[in-house]
Amino acid sequence: MKKIRIAIVGYGRSGRNIHTKALKNLTDLFTVVAYADADAQRRQMIKDEMGIDAYTDWTGFIGRDDIDLVVNSSFSHHHADISKKLMEAGFNVLSEKPAAKNAEEFDSILEVMKKTGKKYFVFQQYRFSPAFMKLREIVESGILGRTVQISMNYDGFSRRWDWQTVHDWTAGSLLNTAPHPTDHCLTLMGYPEDVKVNCFMDTARTFGDGEDYVKMILSAPGKPVADIQVSSCNAYAPKTFLVQGTRGTIYGDTKRLDWKYYTDAENPPKELTTVPLRDENGVPIYCREQLVTHEEFWENPVNDGEVKSQNYYRALYETLVNGADFEVKLEQIRLQMRVMGEAHAQNAGLFE
Repeated sequence: MKKIRIAIVGYGRSGRNIHTKALKNLTDLFTVVAYADADAQRRQMIKDEMGIDAYTDWTGFIGRDDIDLVVNSSFSHHHADISKKLMEAGFNVLSEKPAAKNAEEFDSILEVMKKTGKKYFVFQQYRFSPAFMKLREIVESGILGRTVQISMNYDGFSRRWDWQTVHDWTAGSLLNTAPHPTDHCLTLMGYPEDVKVNCFMDTARTFGDGEDYVKMILSAPGKPVADIQVSSCNAYAPKTFLVQGTRGTIYGDTKRLDWKYYTDAENPPKELTTVPLRDENGVPIYCREQLVTHEEFWENPVNDGEVKSQNYYRALYETLVNGADFEVKLEQIRLQMRVMGEAHAQNAGLFE
């Protein structure tokens, strides 16, 4: 079986804790052959943990003929520039999110991709979450009826003071965390090009100037409303997923999903009446009924956090080696970037 040879830029929380960890479980498909990190301590960690001498930056990869794909897990504000330079140097690229700071910068990456003919991907591994894939299966089965609202909640009760709270570093909760629930919502909405954005942001508990509260509403004609919330202020955070349909609801997180629904066959349509309702004695009554409902649940048999990254890489392997159509389309990423760009524009005063 052909192995894809990978080089990784950055050995931080993403390069080490996500990408390297996932690839260690996929040694039949991938092998990591090179690393680059500007930090001397992390280069020593790479040598100790991976048995590889690391370069100080990605330019050390130039001239090597044993690299099929470079994973760009550098600082967020370097993603676009490094991705473009890697492709210009002849490498295929998998970029961490956010791929760019806005849609315009993302377009410049796509231009380089077209000019060089290299392959370019964005690491939206949450699309491959077993829990989200199950939720999507339930929604698309139609058992819940027409979807009315999708709610994605990524709340917590915490404070941050690292570089990912600095707006100039392409940071803040919108670009750090919200790409995942935004991708989920847009996927369930069918990625409508005419999507409208309404967003409210705040810098509440952060020690940087990047937002740590995001409330974003997405809507489009004929599509469900999407409610995305990422807050550091919620000590009583609800579960991650809530989907409301005309015949049922699904609620849960990455460990368990519960859904409740009714069928039209068991609950025939009522005849509309404008005559005030009353009981057999003429006493006014409220309009209510006891629906015949069903409840089901699904428990995740795996560690969702680990498996979604492995699932992403397995799908990527099928694309790179066997030419399979890749699930995460670049036009979808661009729409996501446009949505988040509009959200930032609506809150421009927060960053002045």
